[in-house]
Amino acid sequence: MFMGKLPHKADLIGALTETAGANGIQAGAVQVMGALQRATLGFYDQWSKAYRELPFNNPLEIVSGTGNISLRDGKPFVHLHLAVSDEEGKVFGGHAMEGCIIFAAEYVIIPLVGTAPVRTFDEATGLFLWEREQYPAPGQKKLSPELQRALLHP
Repeated sequence: MFMGKLPHKADLIGALTETAGANGIQAGAVQVMGALQRATLGFYDQWSKAYRELPFNNPLEIVSGTGNISLRDGKPFVHLHLAVSDEEGKVFGGHAMEGCIIFAAEYVIIPLVGTAPVRTFDEATGLFLWEREQYPAPGQKKLSPELQRALLHP
């Protein structure tokens, strides 16, 4: 497990990506908390298959930040979603995009063992998604077909 603080005034996604790369993390779970000077969140429009940017040019608290690390184009890729609140406690959420500028942020990255998930373009959604439905850890038994259907295809 890796824990630490991210640099003041750094881009949140950039700093997490740099941390993952510097520590050789190709697969992992991410949590982040703290505050941002400003933020850009994304909402994926399923009809146009494009992100709409939601800019916030004011200080925000990170109420919750959770995501994962996998590989895209052979490099660590951080996929992070944020819930942030303004000075009145109103909460906004979405996909963390470039432009989330750190005031103060602490992170936890839990590296995952086994084959790193790889993101490839998914024609149906227009997103870069993991190419496989399952990435079992070494020694993990494969799920039975019945359990696989129940968990992955409800």
